[in-house]
Amino acid sequence: MPTGSRFAQLRRLFEEVCDLPPEQRRLHLEASGADTDVAAEVEALVAAETRGLQRVVAPVAAILAQMPETELDVGDRVGAWRLVQKLASGGMGAVYRAERADGHFEQQAAVKLLRGIPTEDALALLAAERQILAGLQHPHIARLLDGGATPGGQPYLVMEYVEGVAIDRWCQEQGLRLKARLRLFRNVCRAVAFAHQRLIVHCDLKPSNVLVRPDGSPVLLDFGIARALDRSRERISGAYYTPGYASPEQLAGVPVSVASDVYSLGLILFELVSGRKARLDADDRTVTQLSRALRRPSELAGEDCQWRKELRGDIDAIILRATAAHPGLRYASADALAADIERHLDLKPVDARAPTLRYRLGRLVRRRWPLFAAAAAIVVMGLAFSWRLVNERDRALAAEREARMQADTARQVSEFLISIFEFANPEKNPSRRDISAREMLEESTRRLDGSLADRPGVKARLLYVLAQAWERLGQPRRSIDLYRAGVAQWERAGSEHDAARAEGLGDLAVMESNNGMDREAERSAYAALALREAAVPRNELDLADAWNTMGVVLSANSRQLDEAQRYLEQAVEVRKRLDTENRFSSMNNLADVFRKQGKLDQALALYRQTLDGKRAFYGNDDHPTVQLTMRTYAEALVEKGQVEEGLALFRRSIELQARSEGADSSNVAKSYNELGSLMQDVGRYADAVSNYRESMRLHAANAQSLPALYLQPLNNLAVALFETGDYAASEPLFRESLQRRRAVLSADDFLVLRAEHNLARLLMRTRRTAEARPLAEHALAERIKRLDANHADTGRSQLLMAELLRHEGRLDEAGAALDALEASTVKTDRIVLVQRAQERANQALARQRPADAVAPLRKAFALLGEGFGKQHPLTAAAALELAWVLAAEGQADEARGLFAAHRAAVEQVFAEASVPRARLRDLSRQLQPVTAAR
Repeated sequence: MPTGSRFAQLRRLFEEVCDLPPEQRRLHLEASGADTDVAAEVEALVAAETRGLQRVVAPVAAILAQMPETELDVGDRVGAWRLVQKLASGGMGAVYRAERADGHFEQQAAVKLLRGIPTEDALALLAAERQILAGLQHPHIARLLDGGATPGGQPYLVMEYVEGVAIDRWCQEQGLRLKARLRLFRNVCRAVAFAHQRLIVHCDLKPSNVLVRPDGSPVLLDFGIARALDRSRERISGAYYTPGYASPEQLAGVPVSVASDVYSLGLILFELVSGRKARLDADDRTVTQLSRALRRPSELAGEDCQWRKELRGDIDAIILRATAAHPGLRYASADALAADIERHLDLKPVDARAPTLRYRLGRLVRRRWPLFAAAAAIVVMGLAFSWRLVNERDRALAAEREARMQADTARQVSEFLISIFEFANPEKNPSRRDISAREMLEESTRRLDGSLADRPGVKARLLYVLAQAWERLGQPRRSIDLYRAGVAQWERAGSEHDAARAEGLGDLAVMESNNGMDREAERSAYAALALREAAVPRNELDLADAWNTMGVVLSANSRQLDEAQRYLEQAVEVRKRLDTENRFSSMNNLADVFRKQGKLDQALALYRQTLDGKRAFYGNDDHPTVQLTMRTYAEALVEKGQVEEGLALFRRSIELQARSEGADSSNVAKSYNELGSLMQDVGRYADAVSNYRESMRLHAANAQSLPALYLQPLNNLAVALFETGDYAASEPLFRESLQRRRAVLSADDFLVLRAEHNLARLLMRTRRTAEARPLAEHALAERIKRLDANHADTGRSQLLMAELLRHEGRLDEAGAALDALEASTVKTDRIVLVQRAQERANQALARQRPADAVAPLRKAFALLGEGFGKQHPLTAAAALELAWVLAAEGQADEARGLFAAHRAAVEQVFAEASVPRARLRDLSRQLQPVTAAR
């Protein structure tokens, strides 16, 4: 039989735990310090009473189950709000997403409603929450928007609707590193401290009550009676809380203080940094071990925690102090907890650890450690430095002196490193011929990958240098990967480096856009713009840079030209007003957009204005940027139909380039390639071929010319010969192009895929479908995997597969493939539309249905005539194809007219073995008797 004191203890513990669920009952008994026999006897008493109560509870539960959850439901209106979606429900009510329904403006909110007949206690607490929230105006605390009563007289709250994710899930989904998690948690502490300063204790802090918006900002939920709306909470002595995150004093029914919130924050911090829950199951004693400092968080962290070692020391001490069992041993406030997090991030001594000389000195050394010390590992000359500490009595002074010396040394080492990387950049140092830039970059990239893990800012800067160098070497994939790695390092370095990250994102967006990665480019450009817009204070020039990038990226997608125009017009306005040199680049970009929109008159006027402005600014035509606008202006003139004027201006730009850079310059070689493309566009294939060959000759003769630049005219020459039907001459060039690209690029690189596509097309035209199929299939598969589903290159590969199926005699599959392509939303242009129409006609001819081929051939002929003019060789070839089918269908008069109008153009341009020349010979035989009879 228990003694008097023992009986008193049993009674007190029984009253404290009788209403708790089994799991929380056991935890409370453990926290109370009761011995095993007392705890067992309390459990037996609770079990005996529970069996009696269950007989009473069952019928009452049945009655409650029949009651509606709340007075109102989805679709109903309460005050100015219409309930749209149930977000959560519990024992006392529900939370709905609502939309403003009074027509004044659009707004979303979260509405809290009580269910059934609320108790007087619940009504009082709801009123208390309204008063609490009315006084909490903070960016990281959900705001009170409205309140009132339902038609049945029940009060309700209208809260800010927070579209976010619980903080623990956000950290996991975003893959946040340790420092990013600590910064996010610090903001949560500041919000809690704000409430504490207004004498409000949350009492129910847990990850699900801290949501993170898409922009990365946290928001606190559930103050006051909101705590009674979660079924996972239990009530003890008039208090509401979640047992898994409640402090020992809450479990014991003792009045709470700010220390209770600090305890809950400590458990949240443990879960964020350790990668595991503070309580895994009913038998887990992690919370007790933390509260009594029996084990450190670094020991309890999950096995997959990547930064377990980084938790040792500061983070261990911070969590153990925040979760101490006795309130007096915890941080005095949430602000004090946030301040210790700040000190850890700043490499300063934290209050949670003993201020020993060794610890404080270690913090000092790490804080002042030279930013570029780790960079010495990748110096080719093998620089290394070390230091050692002097005796104990003057250690602090020696460390300070050593840190200053190392900082100066590291600065010099960093400058040397960057000069080495710039030395490998062909544009920065074209005079050296005794160094392999590619080998230097390969080694530098390899070494940098495993270095500077704790110096993200330094690493980001060096990654950008390497990215630019690989770009100059014609390696876009490697350049893009390095730009992305640099952006990630700037993000790790913290928000103070947002300006550098925005600049890197802008460069990355342009690179991605130039390489056909439209979706990725837009994402990078928007991210750069968001950082520029969020800067405090805003910088107009930085914003103009971001707008210019947005315009360039969006103009790559022909369906977003209007939006690109708006961004570029903003950039032009700011840059003109501030009179910056780069206003001309934005003007040139805007003119490019006008040109793509078909607004040739506006484009020509703006090109002219840009060219005049550059000439006035630089004083002559010798500056490269002046010559660049001369060439884009020339291309627009040719497109407008002013061919001779445009070609003359383009040739003039090449003369100026050769005079200022040397006749064998790689830039001059590139310009000859561009002139060849312009000649090809207007149908002057012989001149195009001549310019392509001159470009290749200059690149081959110039030791400083990059291999990737030689591939451009090589491929263009092959295409020009292919279009004139000279398959024998174009095939070795296509094969050389593919071989060279495979030698320096990955198998899934865009340029490799393009070369495979071109060679496959030639092989099909020469009836070698077995050799063509693997090339075409690989190009299609990789483009589908790596490009947007609507990308033009994906559509070209799909069209090629339809042609391949036709050549293989699989006509039904070929027809289905073409039908699917024409029904898709894949991007296209005039040439692709022509090719689709011609493929439709070829399929009809393969089925021996020449009548069905007439309409698509007319469409192809019309499109080419509208785009290139009636005298263009491609238009002439399409005309003879149509005439050939018309003649077979007995429409000799129309066939004869087409034959007469386009015969000369075909004879002048197309190779003897080409299809157009074959059609010419066939028509000559078919139409000759009629001509003779006349």
